[in-house]
Order: sequence, then C-alpha cells, then structure tokens
Amino acid sequence: MSVWGGESIYNKLQEVLTAVLSPNRAVKFTVDLSIVRNDRSLIDEGELPAGKTFLYLTVLKKGTGSWSLKMKFSDNSTIEYFSDDLADGYLMDRRFVDILFTNSAQTVANPVLLVEWKE
Repeated sequence: MSVWGGESIYNKLQEVLTAVLSPNRAVKFTVDLSIVRNDRSLIDEGELPAGKTFLYLTVLKKGTGSWSLKMKFSDNSTIEYFSDDLADGYLMDRRFVDILFTNSAQTVANPVLLVEWKE
C-alpha cells in the first residue's frame, strides 16, 4: 500500500471525497396529507429550496396514509415510490432536483422526510 506523509492514498482520498460530497445542509419536514396533491412539487410548496441538487432523501416516518413521491432528476426523468414500498428510516442516495408528491385528502399520521444537499 502506498503511503503519503504516513497516510495511505486510500485514506487521503476518502477524506477528500467526504469533504467534497458530504451534505452540509438539510431540511426536515412533514407532508400534510389533508391537502390533495397530484405530482405537486415540494419546491413549489416551499418545503425544498429551488435551484439545488439534492443528495439524500430519508423517510424518517412513513406515516399511516397512502401516498407516492417521484424523485425528479436534472434531465426531468423521475422514479416513483409508493408509501407501501417504503419504511421508516429508508434512505435514498442519489442526486435529484425536486420531489413530486401525490396523495388524496386523508386524516392520518403524516410522513416526515429529510432531504440533504451540499452548498
């Protein structure tokens, strides 16, 4: 194994990548399922900041309602997840630019999400 000032190149590379790619901003929010949505942008709703590339989405609590979310990518393609697909603590690790949310009006325990990005 090569060394660089007493540290392996691998350890140094890990340190640099962590500094560059680790999120330094986050927002935790509850999605109110009493409001009807059909592919509604969470940026437009003010839950997420505009103009960011997000790195992680964590479903802190999936709640008891029925809903879906689409992660929107920079090329406008999406991938959809239904509430039944997810569990509390589910982490999605990929770059995306918005979340599109769909739900009927429900009086249930609401989902709580955490989104992280790098400034």
